[in-house]
Amino acid sequence: MQKNGLTRRTVLGAGAGLAAGLGSWPLMAATPTKVKVGAIMPSSGVLAFPGQACVRGINLGAKFAKEKYGVDIEVVHADTQSRPENGRIAAESLIRRGCTVLIGAWDSGATISALQACEAAKVPMVVHIASATQVTSQGFTQVFRYYPTSLTIVRQSLVELKSVLGTLKDPPTSVAVLHLNNTMGQSTAASIKQAWEEVNVPLKIAEYVPYDERAKDLSVEVAKAKASGADAIVSVTRVNDAIMITRECIKQGWNPKMIFSPNSNGVIDKAYHDALGKYGDGPILAALWSNPKASDFDKIMKMFAADYPKDWFDANAGCAFEAVQIVGDAVSRIHSSESAAIHGALKATDMKPILMYGENTKFDASGQNVHCSMVMLQGLQGRPRVVAPKAIAEATLEYPLVPFSSR
Repeated sequence: MQKNGLTRRTVLGAGAGLAAGLGSWPLMAATPTKVKVGAIMPSSGVLAFPGQACVRGINLGAKFAKEKYGVDIEVVHADTQSRPENGRIAAESLIRRGCTVLIGAWDSGATISALQACEAAKVPMVVHIASATQVTSQGFTQVFRYYPTSLTIVRQSLVELKSVLGTLKDPPTSVAVLHLNNTMGQSTAASIKQAWEEVNVPLKIAEYVPYDERAKDLSVEVAKAKASGADAIVSVTRVNDAIMITRECIKQGWNPKMIFSPNSNGVIDKAYHDALGKYGDGPILAALWSNPKASDFDKIMKMFAADYPKDWFDANAGCAFEAVQIVGDAVSRIHSSESAAIHGALKATDMKPILMYGENTKFDASGQNVHCSMVMLQGLQGRPRVVAPKAIAEATLEYPLVPFSSR
């Protein structure tokens, strides 16, 4: 990358043709349909950790889709460098390279930017992660969002939180909402305000504390949250700032009873636990997550471990993987790589998730997946563990948060 700025040439990562050769399902076509898929992710910059996880999910997904659907997917990766405005540049570049369907872009701002290019070129885009309401409320015709809106995520997360609070002895009484002030953070904060009243969560919101996503120090913001008198935190974070918030709580001697995230990174990220060690345990997060009882779960995990033995398969990788399966399913039904044909097939999608927990994926008239199933996770023993729903739980919720000062 040039120091004086980004060029259209540098935004593109290396294109990767992914041949699988992993065996076949009995009904796989003799000659696989070939399709070039553009993947837009923040593979560098402040969002690099989740962006790189998504790249791993995309690559694994292409291998699996070749075996599952008989679709030969060539992936061309593009890096937004964690800048929302680069979404459109990346999308335009990928389309010029011959990509007839795109997947991306993790960050809501970059996703909306990329969709502008898709709309102009009539190239469909499967949005694997991006929660801002605007993604599917601005009239885009080329969007197919697998991920829920921030309001849907927050509402379902708060229903789960309210249920948990009813089981606790000495529950918290008030919360401070620490949130990013970018597109995703503002959308989620607004959703929290709306859904908090709808769900009637029995906690007072003492303070909303916004902060810049490129902040290098959150000492003032954490001090403000602490001074509000809140005994719990609701956080809307990326992984870097989630780490900073915890470190500031430790430094300032603040031991909230609970840290809960209804639409965030942090607990689910390897980087979070690597950076914080024993201090990473305890926070709770509601998220889309893989289903350990899915028929191909063990197979997919083995494939991932073989390709990426030092990495975790997290929600970022999972949603990216699922997006590739949505594309693979659509292409397999029409045996075409043309954008218009793929668009039509995506509109008719009605498929059980291959890996993620939840009901069938279907898109409404706005391009939004109509189903959303949240899983509640807690950082325990250095990893995220499923604590709800009971059908797939692997651990019991621990409360209150063990004081940082006594670890």
